[in-house]
Amino acid sequence: MATKFLLEQAILGPRVQLPISEQRYKEIAHAREVLSEALTFEQRYELLLGNFISLELSFTEICLRSAVEPEYRYPEMAETLRQANRHVVNVLTAMRGYADQVPQDFKCLQRPRKFAQLAKAELVKLFERSPDYRFLCGLRNHVQHKAEAIHGWESSETTREDANGWAEHIRFYARNASLRGDPDFKRRILDEQPEKIDVRRCTRRAVHELGASHIELRKQVAKEVQNARSTFEAAILDYKNAGAESVVGLCARRASSQASSTVSVLLNWDDVRVQLVEKNDQPPSLWPRPNHRTPKVEQISSLRAQAQHSKAQAAAAIFVSEQRWQDFEEGLAMPEGLFHLYQLQTKLHPSHRIVRRSAKNKNG
Repeated sequence: MATKFLLEQAILGPRVQLPISEQRYKEIAHAREVLSEALTFEQRYELLLGNFISLELSFTEICLRSAVEPEYRYPEMAETLRQANRHVVNVLTAMRGYADQVPQDFKCLQRPRKFAQLAKAELVKLFERSPDYRFLCGLRNHVQHKAEAIHGWESSETTREDANGWAEHIRFYARNASLRGDPDFKRRILDEQPEKIDVRRCTRRAVHELGASHIELRKQVAKEVQNARSTFEAAILDYKNAGAESVVGLCARRASSQASSTVSVLLNWDDVRVQLVEKNDQPPSLWPRPNHRTPKVEQISSLRAQAQHSKAQAAAAIFVSEQRWQDFEEGLAMPEGLFHLYQLQTKLHPSHRIVRRSAKNKNG
């Protein structure tokens, strides 16, 4: 029996059998590999995001209960600490799993520069540009071999600045001095961090940066992945045009006297990947997106430099915490009114000045 290559449904009963070439069969088989790898790639990132969301939900619930139902008994406080550590460890594990496994993706792609090289290079750039990601990498190794991630918590100074401050009423921290007791924790990483390291904020920034890296890697393989989906779509369309009333169970089949093999030609499973790509098209951020009136980060930092202020001095000028000013320079939308206030306080407003009233004017 000569080897035949067909598009047909893997069902009982009458069905259309559409002959195809060996080359097309191989193209369909390769497309299946590419789409499978792409789905795994997106699901691995989704696993990380799922653990990150669980951490945020848990920490927010802890903050809410602390604000509404303060609890000071040690057993309850110890349970809160255990819960916080559990969620942090889940995120650290998912983050490490992503970094370890992504370079193994897309081995089926034939290209001058292997995907593994691209992935490793992108992860190195991520490590170099993000002190928060560096810290979490070190913290993950510390947690795996030495001790817990969260050492304590305290009331956050930023909670007094807006009505929704209860959501971050509690700040969970790792103590720098305690981590320095681990000789394997790199000192240069700890030197970048304060004495009390806000693990929740570090996690947010690190996941955001890793998200940016994931999107960049997705772009690197987007053409091959789209070509693979187009290969499936063309096969389905050709089968329908050959007179098939349904494509349920459609596959490409290699039939010979020696052995047969089939490749499923369906797209409902790849639709899951498409939905994940559409959902995760931006790095995760809990900050609202700026509008056209929001001062840009460059404007904020440039104005502070022009005023020759430290971040603490700039924050004091508009009556916010130093951490909140740091947020503004990292991308949190600064209210337009605060920006104008800072311009006025520093006498750098383009059209207005603050005029202090004299004692005589105060008395009428």
